[in-house]
Amino acid sequence: MIHVSDMSWTRKINHPSEVLKKGEEVETIVLEIDAANQRISLGLKQAQEDPWARITDAYKEGQKISGKVTKLTNFGAFIELEDGIDGLVHISQISDAHVEKVKDVLNIGDEVEARIVKIDPIEHRIGLSIKAAKIADEDFEISDDLLTGLRPGEELVDLSSAFDGLLTGNEEWHPGQRGE
Repeated sequence: MIHVSDMSWTRKINHPSEVLKKGEEVETIVLEIDAANQRISLGLKQAQEDPWARITDAYKEGQKISGKVTKLTNFGAFIELEDGIDGLVHISQISDAHVEKVKDVLNIGDEVEARIVKIDPIEHRIGLSIKAAKIADEDFEISDDLLTGLRPGEELVDLSSAFDGLLTGNEEWHPGQRGE
């Protein structure tokens, strides 16, 4: 059996049919053999390269990137840097003007330019700032105000659980709200 948590390094899989089709041949890695229960646990993602393992080779703090808005939350917007790798622009880093609601400024599908302000390959987190993208490269330096909402224990959660119960479309998600 392949558990849904062992199907993708970057996506939250809710049902195996999102990734696999009946009868499809796949390469897996044996993760565990449970002889007592006659079960073998397999890993699909383990047979592939983890894109987060090379993230610091591909991206650097201070680098400007362009990407598409993929998700909106009450605390910011997720921007796709490459297939399966998203970074978070905290609400405080969207604009120099105060932003009350993310959806008033950004929409899913918008192309934005941002600057990488934090990379955490262990926690699978990339912090972005649209405001910092407007600063000239020679004047840019990472400061505490750029890291608001990007420290462990604050609103930012790991991407594997950030989208649990997330609403579809252009609706805004709020903590505790499920796809009802």
